[in-house]
Amino acid sequence: MRITAFTIFNQMTRSLQERIKDMFVHSEQLSTGKKINKPSDDVFGTISAMDYKVSLNEIEQYMKNMDEAESQLGLTDTIMSSVANSLIRARELAVGAATDTQTAESRASMAEEVANLRDEVMRLSQTKLRNRYIFSGYKTDTQPFDSGFNYAGDTNEMNILTDRDSSIAINITGDEAFSYGSETFMETLDNLYDSLVNNDAPAIRASITSIDNDINQVANVRASVGARMNYLERVKTTHEDRSLTMKTMLSNTEDADIAGNISELTKIQVALESLRASGSKVISQSLMDFLG
Repeated sequence: MRITAFTIFNQMTRSLQERIKDMFVHSEQLSTGKKINKPSDDVFGTISAMDYKVSLNEIEQYMKNMDEAESQLGLTDTIMSSVANSLIRARELAVGAATDTQTAESRASMAEEVANLRDEVMRLSQTKLRNRYIFSGYKTDTQPFDSGFNYAGDTNEMNILTDRDSSIAINITGDEAFSYGSETFMETLDNLYDSLVNNDAPAIRASITSIDNDINQVANVRASVGARMNYLERVKTTHEDRSLTMKTMLSNTEDADIAGNISELTKIQVALESLRASGSKVISQSLMDFLG
């Protein structure tokens, strides 16, 4: 079969168009840094990239949830530490006041400090985070305790997702954090105050047991908070590892090989120059054939 100059010219034109198309693809990847710039570039790669991005967005939201949880639990632990200090001081006063050598005047003086400790515990129970009471359950706009030391919140736990199928409570309700049995810490301290004012030594001695129970309750609450914070730390580490893996897989899927793109563009430029030179010869030879 005779290969005409027209056939050669068509082949060269197709090769030229293919090289220009390749040059555009690699130039676009080089400018965007992505090897997938539209779904048609790589359909399966696009689907995989979307899956990775959805997973990364989920992880990011879980991390934000856990940051919020750590803020509230951390504040809760700080508050309970202060409550423990107040109760420990109240116990010291009760033990000192329980001795028979104390006078009514000295006990009355101790009562003033106990009243301050009671008021301080009450103030701590009303702690807010971002203008929300943290010890009121769902009733975050309601003070946990009224002026009579009665719990005014509810018993609901506020849960946040830490993964698709995992959650954790980020709050401790006031009836758990500031009560032992049916008596609040403020009531215990108020009873101690009354016993001191009334110079009632047996009642003062009885209050020591109540305060010990309160201190143990605070320790239990702090242990629960600490366990949750440890859990959050472990889960966050897991999510950070997953996020790094996902980002690596996403990069491998959609990020361009910059060095490879530059190398391919150089090869395409050489090929185009060769086509140009070959094309010049073909056109020149065809013209000579026509003149001849």
